[in-house]
Amino acid sequence: MIVVAFDLDDTLVPEALFIKSGIRYIASFINSRHPGIPVLRIIGAMDTALLNHNNHYSALESLLDEFHLSDTVDMREIVAEFRSHVPDKTIYHLAPSIVDMLNGLKNDNEIKIALITDGRSITQRNKIQSADLYNFFDNSDILISGETGHDKNDPDNFLHVMKKYAGADEFHYVGDNPPKDFLHPERLGWHTHLVHPFPLAIHQGIPRYR
Repeated sequence: MIVVAFDLDDTLVPEALFIKSGIRYIASFINSRHPGIPVLRIIGAMDTALLNHNNHYSALESLLDEFHLSDTVDMREIVAEFRSHVPDKTIYHLAPSIVDMLNGLKNDNEIKIALITDGRSITQRNKIQSADLYNFFDNSDILISGETGHDKNDPDNFLHVMKKYAGADEFHYVGDNPPKDFLHPERLGWHTHLVHPFPLAIHQGIPRYR
């Protein structure tokens, strides 16, 4: 038996798609309370920041200041809404090639698949739901740092998978950030695989960790 575990953000789904969805959600959220600030102005400012690798929240704050809303809109509420929003499935979804790959792995009786991801429980669960990842991963094989109390700076979630599948011949981990994603798997004897970065991926061109 072979076990293949995946990271989520910028590995299975581009994180930029979650941000793009969140920007549109926040634009509507703010406009519903302050109709004087157009939805498209908010989207335009935040999208431009995203494309230029700048902070989209800073772009929003500048726009709010332009509309004299800096003292009215609570940025802490905006950030919380952004993190907890349910991604728009028309924006945040798996690429067909990823769907085909996961289907192939799931339908292979000699392979078990798992998801090991860092992040807040509500954020990651909403992403998993919107991307239809429950079609491929059993809930018991989904390990989220916000739920387990251990992120990838610790070996615990990888050890959990090894304990569950103690009879496996091989363990593999697929990720996008070698210094963080691969440190403990490689120490535990796992095979590690670096994905080709998505456009706007957070970790671009990082050398292979050894």
